[in-house]
Amino acid sequence: MATYSGEANPMRVMELASAYWDSRVIHAAHNLNVFTLVDQRPMNAEELSAKTGADARGLELLLIGCCSLGLLHRDAAGRYSNTPLSDTHLVQGRDKYQGGIVKMFDEWYGPWSGLLEAVRKGGPVVEKQHDHGEEATKAYIYGMHWRGVAQAKLLSRVVKAKGRKRMLDVAGGPGTFTLHMCLENPELTGTVLDLPQTLAVTKEIIGHYQMANRVETQVGNYIDDASFGTNYDIALMSSMLNQESPETLKSIMTKAKNALNPGGLMIVQEQLLDDDKNGPRLPAVIGLNQLIHTPGGQNYCGEEIKAFMREVGFKDVHYQDLGEESPFVVILGTK
Repeated sequence: MATYSGEANPMRVMELASAYWDSRVIHAAHNLNVFTLVDQRPMNAEELSAKTGADARGLELLLIGCCSLGLLHRDAAGRYSNTPLSDTHLVQGRDKYQGGIVKMFDEWYGPWSGLLEAVRKGGPVVEKQHDHGEEATKAYIYGMHWRGVAQAKLLSRVVKAKGRKRMLDVAGGPGTFTLHMCLENPELTGTVLDLPQTLAVTKEIIGHYQMANRVETQVGNYIDDASFGTNYDIALMSSMLNQESPETLKSIMTKAKNALNPGGLMIVQEQLLDDDKNGPRLPAVIGLNQLIHTPGGQNYCGEEIKAFMREVGFKDVHYQDLGEESPFVVILGTK
């Protein structure tokens, strides 16, 4: 039998060309509420067909697909149950439920079919929506929170904030990073700036942490607002840079700098390209997603972000070594 290795393996072409098959499996199973249903008790395809209204044959094929992806387990009697992955992240009501993230990528399947058009025209092919209703927003923000907890703990351990009193989290979403920075630094308080529909969920998360006395929310729009406030010692911009054009980013950075006291610390955290722009994969495809959805978003490499920070006036701009593997690049600068 012929064998292939490295770049010469033709199966790699098939894997890349068919990668969306896997994502459509989890999208379909999530839409049919499969993972929450089998959490009640293991069920076979016929039982799940009665519960979901889906055709038994079609559903069985979908369930087998879920098994192949490590999302379900099938026993000798043909009954399906959740794996630790789906039990933790795909059952409605779980603390670490990621259904909002799955729904988001399901909704993006259609826009991504317009990638070729977006490349040809150099701009978005859909109107980016910020509000899909309270329940959808809540599921998405909680999904962001639980995906970010490990990184927030790492960031709060590595970036030293001793002696600093106030932190601003620009477009902070669930407030995960502010919460953990404050937990790590007892003298620190924080403000999470974001849109009102997001902050309704943020306040709930702050309440779960019992941190309402130290972390507050501020309704704002980082593009339209003339000022983010003043008297901060730390400003954080995390997981939002790729949504904006270079000029917009420099405007936001300038407003963040103006909100800082002299000597204040700017923290930029993002999934960035390597400086040679050969990868990694995730920031590369994030850039394409921004092309599809936004008028100016793109992916950046670390040296580009450092140059923006220096241009708006930050000093001592440098990478922060996280000390262990992380999908994020962290860059620090001082006012």
